Amino acid sequence: MTKNRLCLAGVMLGCTGFGCPRADTPEPSGHEAHSAQSKASLASSMAAGGAGANEPAAHVAPPTKASHAPGSHGDMPDGHTPAGHGDGAGGGAPAGYAAFTLGSERARAVGLRVAPVEERDFSKILRTTGVVVLDETRTSHVHAKVRGTIESVSVDFVGKQVAAGAPLCTIYSQEVLAAELEFLSIVNQTSTSAAPGPLADAEKGARDQLVAAARQRLALWDVPASEVARLESTRQARRTFTLDAPRSGIVVAKQALPGMFIDPSVELYLISDIRRLWVLADLYESDVPGVKLGDHATLNVEGAAGAGVPAEVAFLPPTVDEATRTVKVRFNLDNKDRSIRPGAFATIELNLELGRSLAVPEAAVIHAGRQAIVFVAAGERIEPVGFYTPSPGNGMR
Repeated sequence: MTKNRLCLAGVMLGCTGFGCPRADTPEPSGHEAHSAQSKASLASSMAAGGAGANEPAAHVAPPTKASHAPGSHGDMPDGHTPAGHGDGAGGGAPAGYAAFTLGSERARAVGLRVAPVEERDFSKILRTTGVVVLDETRTSHVHAKVRGTIESVSVDFVGKQVAAGAPLCTIYSQEVLAAELEFLSIVNQTSTSAAPGPLADAEKGARDQLVAAARQRLALWDVPASEVARLESTRQARRTFTLDAPRSGIVVAKQALPGMFIDPSVELYLISDIRRLWVLADLYESDVPGVKLGDHATLNVEGAAGAGVPAEVAFLPPTVDEATRTVKVRFNLDNKDRSIRPGAFATIELNLELGRSLAVPEAAVIHAGRQAIVFVAAGERIEPVGFYTPSPGNGMR
C-alpha cells in the first residue's frame, strides 16, 4: 500500500491530460456504474499502455502543504475532501470514480499493462533568453573633475584599445592653472635658504605642509603625478593638463570633442575590459524558486562561432521587474579572444537538478484541472485514486 501511495503522489507533476469527470460528480449506480467502470477500464489501458523503459516519468515530489496523501482529510480545493476509505490498494476513490474488478481475459482484450513505481534522478531544462552586457566591475566612466575646455583629443573614436595611464585628452582649466601657479610659489619659497634656528625650522615645516596640500589638491583634480613632478623640476606651469585612462580596455562610448566646454557632470569616455562579460537572462518569477547560485547552464550567443559556452548562475537579484514580472539572472562569460560583442542576443539552457524521487509513467496520469487521477492495480481489483497538484510556483511542473 505504501508503494501505491507513493506512486500516486507522483501524478501531481505529470504532463499528459485526459478527460476526467469533475470531483463533485455524484457517485454512479446501476447502468451508470457500469459506464463508469468502462471509462475507468479504458483509462487504465490508455494509462499503462506506454509503460516502457523509455517512457517519460511523472515526478513524485515530497509531500508538501499543497499536496495530500491518499485517504488524508486535509482541506481540498473548491471545498472537496477525499472520498471514504476503501479496502483497495490506493485507499478511497475520488468522487465520480468507482473501483472495479478486471479479469485477466478482459485485461488482455483491452491491452492493459501495469508498470511498477521506480526511483529516479529527476532534472529539468529551463530555456530562456538574455542579452550580453558589459561587466560593471570592469567598466570605468571617465569624467573631468573641473570645469574647462577640451584643447585636443588623443583617443578620437569608439572601439579603440587603450592602456591604463594612456592620455585621453588635454583640458584647459582656470582652476587647475591657478593651483599650479600657487604650487610653484610655495615650492619656490620653501627652497629659499634661511638662517638656521628654531624659527627657521618651524617656518620650513609649515611650508612643507603647504606644498603637500597643494600637491594633494592637484591629485584630487586628476592632474597626473608626472605633471606634478615636471612642475617641481622645471618650475614652469602649463596652460593645459592631460586626462589619463583609469584602466585598460576598449573605448565603448565617447563624447569628448575638441573645443567642447565641460564640467564634472559630462561623461567624456566609457572604457571597459571586455575580456569578461555578463549575460543577463530573463527568468519568470514562478521559476525563481527552482534556481539557485551555481546551477549549470549552456549559453549560445548569436554571432559567436562554436558550440554553447558552459556557465553558472553567478547572481540572483533580490527584486522583480514590475513591468515584465521577470528576474534578471546573471552569468559570467569569458571573452578572452574578444569574439563576443556586448549587446548580442543569447539563448540559455539552465539545467535544474530536482533530486531523486519515486516516479510513475506520465501515460498513467489523468489530469482533471488541479486534480490528477491514477488507477492502481491490486490483483484483479482496479482502484482510482486522486490527488491535488501543488501550485506551479514551486518551479516543478
